[in-house]
Amino acid sequence: MSTQTSEFRLFPKLPAELREEIWCLCLPHRVREVNQAVPYIIFYDRDNPNNIDIGPWPCELWETTFENRRPPVVSCVCWESRSVAFKSGGMLPSNFTRDWPVEAQWHHTMEIIDGWRDRARDTVHSSWESTCDVDWPPIYDHALPFLAWNASDGSVGGSMRIEGIDPNFDMVDPFDEQSTDDEFDPSWIIPVSQRKLSDGDRRDFEALKKLPKWLVVMRIIVVHSDFKSAVMTGLVGLLGDARIQVVDVSEEDKVEAYMQLAESCEHKADIAIAQKFHRESADFSEHLVKRSIARRFNPEAFPVEADMRPAVMFRLCTRMCNHVGRESV
Repeated sequence: MSTQTSEFRLFPKLPAELREEIWCLCLPHRVREVNQAVPYIIFYDRDNPNNIDIGPWPCELWETTFENRRPPVVSCVCWESRSVAFKSGGMLPSNFTRDWPVEAQWHHTMEIIDGWRDRARDTVHSSWESTCDVDWPPIYDHALPFLAWNASDGSVGGSMRIEGIDPNFDMVDPFDEQSTDDEFDPSWIIPVSQRKLSDGDRRDFEALKKLPKWLVVMRIIVVHSDFKSAVMTGLVGLLGDARIQVVDVSEEDKVEAYMQLAESCEHKADIAIAQKFHRESADFSEHLVKRSIARRFNPEAFPVEADMRPAVMFRLCTRMCNHVGRESV
């Protein structure tokens, strides 16, 4: 009887150019984080403020960040694949930010200063918002310029949480004439043309110019799955080493695939705290981003020309930290 095998023994006989192309296709397109994601900030619920600091949260997040910084699988297969991986990638040097201008310097205890970087495939992401400054005060308050320089220094794009632009984005907007809050007083409205930008607002406005397009993360969804099952979906890289993905909301089929995977994982086990899987239309998400941009910057005097695209972040956590009584790697 013949036996089936997944081995392709003729691979070494392929032309070198074709082998190199195959190795390139195996390299992950990653989201490289520049700071650690903090659960009680990411998952802060204004309707349930008692969960701050103590939890429980849908995920502890650190495992995903750690795994996503490792060298890609291809870099460890053989000398040929390793040489391909190092053509555009490598470990971050210890002096990575040393030559950047002062306005782009940003150092604090939650900064990620090591890990793998691929100039041809990385999207750089920051989870920072003003709330973080209380517990981890940075030496320089240049979070957005720091992200912009990272994203423009040999990467394919940048992303940030919506709170990084608008710290109060899910609260009532005192400048919004359409506000329906019971305590809203129309006399508070300040005409757009009269709004003044602080020095920090002007600095961040200039930072946004560094890229023609930004992804703005509206929500973070964690997929708690065993590694093999997640890899079989093809949603976390060909070899499962792209555990963080930021998906533009306009890619509705792709967003839905991740959502369904995350939902199915939670339905298979007892959950410590459930995530919210409601869907929001692309049009509504785009409206929220435009609203946040308008109330942070004066859109008449300081129009943001970059394409600010709403997105959803998905993270694969194989520790099952949200499953009661279970832990896997």
